[in-house]
Amino acid sequence: MPLDVQVRDRIAVVAGQTALMAQAYGKWSAADWQRGTFCAGWTTADAVAHLVTGADFYTQVIESGRTGKPGKPWGVTNVEEFRIARGDAGKKLTAAGPAAVLQAFSDSAAALQAVLESLQDRELSELAWHPRGLVPIEGWIGMRLIELGIHDWDIRQPHEPNAGLSPTVVPALLAVLPDMQTQFLTQRAGDDLAGAFVFEAGDASWGIRLHGGAASYLPEAPSDRDACLHADAESMILLTMGRADLEAKRASGALTATGDADKGQKLCATLFRAF
Repeated sequence: MPLDVQVRDRIAVVAGQTALMAQAYGKWSAADWQRGTFCAGWTTADAVAHLVTGADFYTQVIESGRTGKPGKPWGVTNVEEFRIARGDAGKKLTAAGPAAVLQAFSDSAAALQAVLESLQDRELSELAWHPRGLVPIEGWIGMRLIELGIHDWDIRQPHEPNAGLSPTVVPALLAVLPDMQTQFLTQRAGDDLAGAFVFEAGDASWGIRLHGGAASYLPEAPSDRDACLHADAESMILLTMGRADLEAKRASGALTATGDADKGQKLCATLFRAF
């Protein structure tokens, strides 16, 4: 069975955003490849190499996962080996120079795109290996969107006044954001944060219920909410991905909260924090 329209559209956004980034990278000077990024200690070359190893990683695990036998990438046996292997691959690539990084970005993205476009609906629920656990293949499409959109911003942010997210990815990122928030809150929230919470980002809204340290996504924003957070789409994305300053967003009015003030503040501190 072919992919449904929503998934196919997200895969198309991956291709479109990748093409825009490759076009921008092809215009960089040697000095541009050595500029700093939002990520402390990373040059632009480091960030692009990270995107390359990400594409290689995704391609390997999705290919094995779609067979029903999820495997680890690069022949590793555990999470620590994975981190070392990915780090070493990135260092080797940056050492080869900008031309090699640029070519690898295009080649790895094309390989991943071919895999994504070949997926069938029945394969989307199959699981693929991730350091934090097995993740349905459909979720990997959203993770690649996040990786592209956020690292594109990381690269541009120190050098562009009022840098914003690429308009190409914002709608798609907003569509996958609730799943990312649910995952983050499941990882971070303790038993002391419980209730139903609503998120409003522009015209979009959804809910997340927390109970016993577990988070569950609510497609419809519940009326029995404990607290509600409202922000524009870009601010909500950047806050969730640890790229925006929580207090600055509050002070500017870009982020507002209603309902139980203590729970709202605790939710913000748990979810909107740097990685």
